Amino acid sequence: MPLLTPYVASRSTDRGVLESALTVEFAASGPRLTYRDVRPEDRDRHGNLWVRVDESPQPGPVLYDSLHSTRQRRCMENLLCQVCAQPADRNKDGWLFMDWRREDSPPTWPEKSLTTMPPLCTEHARISVRQCPFLRRGEHVLLRVRKPHLYGVSGTLYRLTTTGWISTENGQLSPYSKPRYPGMLAFLLIRQLRGVTVAELP
Repeated sequence: MPLLTPYVASRSTDRGVLESALTVEFAASGPRLTYRDVRPEDRDRHGNLWVRVDESPQPGPVLYDSLHSTRQRRCMENLLCQVCAQPADRNKDGWLFMDWRREDSPPTWPEKSLTTMPPLCTEHARISVRQCPFLRRGEHVLLRVRKPHLYGVSGTLYRLTTTGWISTENGQLSPYSKPRYPGMLAFLLIRQLRGVTVAELP
């Protein structure tokens, strides 16, 4: 069986926004990061500015360890399978997710775990376990999640200087429950897994 190409995986030819495309916008709440040619779809309903991803007409090799921001966000917002972008599997116990313990996992893990990985359909959960080298090591758990709560975003944090914005930190977490960072360029959407049950492969 040929290797799957997950819908959310990046390609080596994908390119993020150039810093020269960023500028300062003076909103009612104060200065914030924006694009020089900002579009309505560049911000989510929380006011976060999202990275733009340029794709080559001739895609390069798949980067299995890197997520495509736009596709990841679409799957997370709509609870679509990360492999095929069709509706993820759901039964009485909830949606089908995979997760693994990380250094920053909460003591209650897998309950209240934060994840950037969208859910899965049954077919692609089975294939992923067979094909993915990381999953074959058995470090993952299969979960049913009744309440995959939209938690926030992560991305690059920029600081405003006299000469413009400069990046200061990658992978910065910005929960929706706290004030938004005006210098945040969001890259990934995060859900918190609530109402978790450890499950068997369907």
